[in-house]
Amino acid sequence: MSFHLCWTIDCESTRKEIGDVNLGENAIRGFAELLEQRNWRGTFFLVPGEVEPFADLLKALSEKGHEIALHLHPDELSSEGPYLGSYSGAAQEAMIRQAQDHFEKHLGTRPVSFRPGFCSANDATFVAMSRCGVRQASASMPGRRMTTAASHWAGAPLFSHYANPHNRFLSGGLDLVEIPISVDWESMIWGGIHPQDLRVEFTDSKNHGFLIEKIMKRQVHEGLPFKALVVLTHNLFRFADTGDFRRTTMLGMMDSMERVARDLKVDTAGTTLAAAAAAFRSAVPFRG
Repeated sequence: MSFHLCWTIDCESTRKEIGDVNLGENAIRGFAELLEQRNWRGTFFLVPGEVEPFADLLKALSEKGHEIALHLHPDELSSEGPYLGSYSGAAQEAMIRQAQDHFEKHLGTRPVSFRPGFCSANDATFVAMSRCGVRQASASMPGRRMTTAASHWAGAPLFSHYANPHNRFLSGGLDLVEIPISVDWESMIWGGIHPQDLRVEFTDSKNHGFLIEKIMKRQVHEGLPFKALVVLTHNLFRFADTGDFRRTTMLGMMDSMERVARDLKVDTAGTTLAAAAAAFRSAVPFRG
């Protein structure tokens, strides 16, 4: 029985409000280095603007077994609005395809894993993904009530499931695996609109350790056929710098995962979203 540890990083250092590719590269290299020290692999969700400046680095990461995936903020492609969940299904599909074309042009491959910016989505989003060849996503933030960003996930499934083609709060019916960002289902912050999640930059490793244990124990005690953690961060921190607080936090979170796994007598696999989704499909075959 393995616990799939999905470390993900949203790469958006080229966005106009940030504009710091040196910081972005430092974060990408450091994040990958820490994972590789444990023979783990991660998923790099990139906005299209990151692809060209980091093309050589991304190809090298892919050759090492890391996953290059799509992260989309619509304001890079459209002036109509910044949140994916405010667009029609047809418009979402067009933007995803446009972004995939950009990846293919510079990297030679089309991403098949996806996360929208702000976790913004509506009931057309999973179908739009599927039509674009997306096979797995980490789009949901269960419990989030950020309606102004079209990011409403209160009541959405906490753990891995097949997406529903009609309602993002339901599971099943669509051959697309959704592996949600890991959250504390009992703790809301930001005035009650956002759950505490496993975002590296949110808190220190000690507090993350409590949440890691809570989430892992629940999945084991419920006997879920597939178990996963999804960690989130951004390429806006100097993960390559020894002594950087976020690097230290990440290392502490890794230690907590391994400690809890030992206590629960489960194996761990530090793996990409695509590999985790493949394991989910094996454990929970799609029935249509």
